[in-house]
Amino acid sequence: MRLTIRITAAVMLGIVLIFSLYSYLSIQREREQLKKNLSREARNLGEALLFIVEDLLVVRGEDAAMAFLARRNQLNPALQARWVWLDAPTGSRFHPLVEISELDALARRKPLSLMVSSQNGHDFLLTYLPTLSKDGRLGAIEVRESMDELHGYVQESMRRSAMVVGAAVVSGLMLMAVLGSLWINRPVRHLREQAERIGTGDFSARVQVGGRDELGKLAHTIEQMRSQLALAREAEEQATREKIETLETLRHTERLATLGRLSAGMAHELGTPLNVISGRAKLIASNELSPAEAAHSAQIIGEQAERMTRIMRQLLDYARRGESRKQRVNPCELLKKVVELLASVAQKQRVEITLECPEDPTPYVRADPAQLQQVLLNLALNGIQAMEQGGELSLGLRIAEPWVQLQVRDQGRGISAEDLPHIFDPFFTTKEVGRGTGLGLSIAHGIISEHKGQIEVQSTPGQGSCFLVNLPAFEVGAADEV
Repeated sequence: MRLTIRITAAVMLGIVLIFSLYSYLSIQREREQLKKNLSREARNLGEALLFIVEDLLVVRGEDAAMAFLARRNQLNPALQARWVWLDAPTGSRFHPLVEISELDALARRKPLSLMVSSQNGHDFLLTYLPTLSKDGRLGAIEVRESMDELHGYVQESMRRSAMVVGAAVVSGLMLMAVLGSLWINRPVRHLREQAERIGTGDFSARVQVGGRDELGKLAHTIEQMRSQLALAREAEEQATREKIETLETLRHTERLATLGRLSAGMAHELGTPLNVISGRAKLIASNELSPAEAAHSAQIIGEQAERMTRIMRQLLDYARRGESRKQRVNPCELLKKVVELLASVAQKQRVEITLECPEDPTPYVRADPAQLQQVLLNLALNGIQAMEQGGELSLGLRIAEPWVQLQVRDQGRGISAEDLPHIFDPFFTTKEVGRGTGLGLSIAHGIISEHKGQIEVQSTPGQGSCFLVNLPAFEVGAADEV
């Protein structure tokens, strides 16, 4: 609407200026033409009167000539004529109405017309026609004609011009209002709505504005942009789905690799209860036990079987690919599960695992427990493998506002300064061939980033490394699942 108002104002201003200029020039031209006509009439009248007056002056004298002019003025008061002498003293009845200095042309025997104003504000056209008397005295017929008719004509012309300009402005405003609504407001409003819809990410509606003018071309350009954005978003969504599927595959692969590293320790963990089960079963089969001892041995067999079932369930739960689901997670409980899974692997590597959790209730975090467990297991296994001669692996938790910070610290060989910037790069590894995929830390970094957290590392070669996993605290009482 503002564009229509601006265009209308500019067009109307141009129309007013053009009409005003045209009217002014027309009025000036007609005014000059009317002056010429009046001057010509006055000169013709003056020449006729001059001929009669000259004859009367010769034949009957000055009084008769003046009486003739007086009778003539009574018949036509709008056009007065009088006789003047250029040498008449000031104030006499024969002195001209203008100063003698303005009548130099009469001395050369040339007619003269002047526009003068009276004291009451009325304009007059004075026409002088000179002549010489017998005694060589310079006289002239002075014809005085009022310009009130001319002024009235000019005012009437101005009034008509103003009415024409007003009518043109009103009709122009009405026409521009109608045409502006049809040709500008409606298409622009439609384009704005489409642009706002595209800005919100809705690419479903086509941009349709008819015409081959600039707005039509703009609509065609916006439609091309909408189509390209729709295709780009579809391609991006497809690429995102493929990326997510690839990441999930890599994470599952790394999870299985971690499971393989855990399996060696778990074999030892399962060996002990199997030996107990085998021994107790042989004792029962020998029939040398009393009923009470046989019942006790059967109870021990059941306990060891439950222990083995629990170990296998932990491994299967970790290895199973599940749907990502963020929920409220107690970080201390998660650290305890990681310690349980690593117990046998750490014992075989002669590594002691310590867990440090504050006694006060700790804030929850919002995370996928399986993914977060994968991160912690990967970091802990890397620490265990870095301590080839044994040592201490410390898992801990502390509050560092606004983060809940999980720490994994080892006493291994550490990471060199040149390798430190690359440890989170995909497929980068310092392990021997066959002992690592180079994806563990990269996947861990991706998981923590998706959880809006940070993962940092502090390492000194020969003294060990410390990985810090920072996650935003999650208020107790918020929705469990997201």
